[in-house]
Amino acid sequence: MKTGKRPFTTLVSLLFSLLVIVYIVWRTDWTAVQDTFASLNWVWLLLALFVFLINYVLRTIRFQLLLYSQHIPFYHLLSVISLYGMYNYLLPAKSGEISYPILLKQRLSIPLSESVSTLVVARFFDFAAIALFLPVVLILFWQDLPAWLTISSLIFSAIMYTATAAGRWLLRRTVTSSFVPTMAENGSWVAKLRHTLQNVLVGLRLIDEKDCYWQLLSLTIGIWLCVYTNFFLIVLSMGYLMGYIQIIVVSIMMVPLTLLPFQGVANLGTHEVGWVTAFRLFGYSETAALNIAVGSHAILLLFVLCLGAGGFLLGQISPKQVTDEKIG
Repeated sequence: MKTGKRPFTTLVSLLFSLLVIVYIVWRTDWTAVQDTFASLNWVWLLLALFVFLINYVLRTIRFQLLLYSQHIPFYHLLSVISLYGMYNYLLPAKSGEISYPILLKQRLSIPLSESVSTLVVARFFDFAAIALFLPVVLILFWQDLPAWLTISSLIFSAIMYTATAAGRWLLRRTVTSSFVPTMAENGSWVAKLRHTLQNVLVGLRLIDEKDCYWQLLSLTIGIWLCVYTNFFLIVLSMGYLMGYIQIIVVSIMMVPLTLLPFQGVANLGTHEVGWVTAFRLFGYSETAALNIAVGSHAILLLFVLCLGAGGFLLGQISPKQVTDEKIG
């Protein structure tokens, strides 16, 4: 049953992307898009690229703080995080997430359970940071936001606050028992799965023992400020002036869309739907909203490809040095 799930979600993602392509081709004013690219402000665009790269520097520092079995040199880990960022953006149906544990295992010999634990914590802090920004956004735009967005935002924030308290309480009060497979389970995928989940739980406890929550939260807030600033500068480079808080609303609306299993190839579909919906909320015409969505998507795709290329080049620098540094 699990085997058939991934092809199904991938097929849905591809169909979703195809439908969005048809919609974009049909409704976009391509002359306006061409004019926008012809008049791009390169100063703002280069600043956007710089902020985009700083974002992944902060993500690398965060993962370096989370990894607990060994110290990984910064530029080796930056190579992995850059490639992971590219795959996560390009691959459909959120399948790019699995590239993180695979790359860590292949390139840096990090155990699967440790990589999964650090990824879970990083994603949790991402959502927690968004839950911190949401109340400010709701207060500032209470009259402008639709009821469904306000209600879902309040529910999301409440869930995150509750999950934060409950998760930490459970981690510190439950005991991990050593796993011994039964005769029937020995060597089966059930035993392997239980053993992996237990190791992930142990990893979460080891991260908790490091007690670096304030550093993680600070880095995560910095990461999301980079995301918002990057979007703001991209829109600015295209000749549109939009408030910074409005850009935060656009980014927050993207979060539930990117979590859906039918995320398209190269984020195609979810980006356009999220950006067009958000910009329409602020009074932009469909033509202008589509122009911004299509243009910003093309720019982000270029940034992601630059990120992946940089990660690949970093990975070629002294590939055996990691092993030597671990031994030393």
